[in-house]
Amino acid sequence: MRIRMYNVGFGDCFCIRDRKSSLLVDFGAANSKIEGRPRREVFDVIISDLTTIRKKNLLLTHFHPDHVSGLLYMMRYRRDAYEFEKIYLPDVFSGPEMKYTLALLLLADVTKKASLPGRRVSLFALAEALCARRVKIDLLSRGSEFEGKYTALWPDLSEVSRETEDVFNSLIENHENAMTELVNIAEEVRQLFLSMTEEMPEAEQKSAPLSEASLVEEDTEESERSLTGQTESGGENEGYTQEKLELIMEDTGTAAEDTAEVPEEAEKERARRLKPEKLEKKFRELQATEEFQALLESAEKQGHFLRQFRHKISLAFQNTGDGELNLLFTGDVQPQYMRMIAENYDGRIPLHEHYWCIKVPHHGTESHFFDFSSFSPENMMIPNGAYYDNSKKKSKNQRTSMQYGGLFYINDAHMYCSNCDCCDSYENGCSCREYDVISPSYYKDI
Repeated sequence: MRIRMYNVGFGDCFCIRDRKSSLLVDFGAANSKIEGRPRREVFDVIISDLTTIRKKNLLLTHFHPDHVSGLLYMMRYRRDAYEFEKIYLPDVFSGPEMKYTLALLLLADVTKKASLPGRRVSLFALAEALCARRVKIDLLSRGSEFEGKYTALWPDLSEVSRETEDVFNSLIENHENAMTELVNIAEEVRQLFLSMTEEMPEAEQKSAPLSEASLVEEDTEESERSLTGQTESGGENEGYTQEKLELIMEDTGTAAEDTAEVPEEAEKERARRLKPEKLEKKFRELQATEEFQALLESAEKQGHFLRQFRHKISLAFQNTGDGELNLLFTGDVQPQYMRMIAENYDGRIPLHEHYWCIKVPHHGTESHFFDFSSFSPENMMIPNGAYYDNSKKKSKNQRTSMQYGGLFYINDAHMYCSNCDCCDSYENGCSCREYDVISPSYYKDI
């Protein structure tokens, strides 16, 4: 087994290769140029390299542009090279209550003004690309085993729901109508992604056109409890959240009467409505309303919650069986969750005592630093490069943390990084020249 680490600057792209099958972990870059090379040129080199692999799947840790933009480019402009048998995504789709999480992800897209090739909203762009290729996707959460050899460590759906509650509550109080419409669209997005999985329940497959009303009878109680933390009606946590959720249900409840159609007709109507371009249009129409603009203004004031929200759902995984070549891929998982994972907070999945290779969280930045020295890693991978908060100045917030430099000496870890352009350790006397830096090559094998 080997890991090919591609140089995509501030982005992630790794290929775990063995004799039977390969797994590409993320495929994206944040900037239009990577060390002076057009991003398109770098993507083409990676795609050409991937065509040499017969059997391969893809795992997307989350939906930021620096993790998915290469995939979207591949699907749109290099369709002849697209050969993934399956795509793994973090599970923010399977449960009805996840429409609230998706609503916040959609809002974060707009708040952050995130962009992907030709699109502002990443979820719609990804959905459109996946639908065009008729891709089968698998949804992963903590405890999910996949590829016959890996186990997902994050996201934990209960923790994601708890985080959703905190942010959702802060926004719904004064923006009921806008949040209602946003949640309705999020539910349709949820169903769209769910329709591309093999796990979609038969009851949901044959459900009528999507709205909050479709979940009123069977999931209202569960959803309310998930968002409010209640175990029984009238508990101490009962407050405006429950009232607002009830309002949402009431506003859309009349739609249930319109869905009692012949199953075939309902399925046709559902397929008609679940088109990415239609959902995106609906979302843009919602954005143009005064109510949504007021919601957006309120969300902007709490932008630090939303900007990081996609990181809360980021996939992290390790190899299932403990051995000599243990792997740990952490995506952009946040430090508090990495600590929970390391401590085996739920007693379900202990980390291995030793790792052959660890991909550090979020490009090795200070905000996501985690000390992996106790796991005696042999190799550590840090994908980073010049990142721009705007078109003129390099960001000082997205640089590789100096703290990773200590691992050169503490554990004799072998460090692999994209380049030294955005590394505080390098600028402060780190000995990285003795280790492997990918630049100016397109990739390096570990």
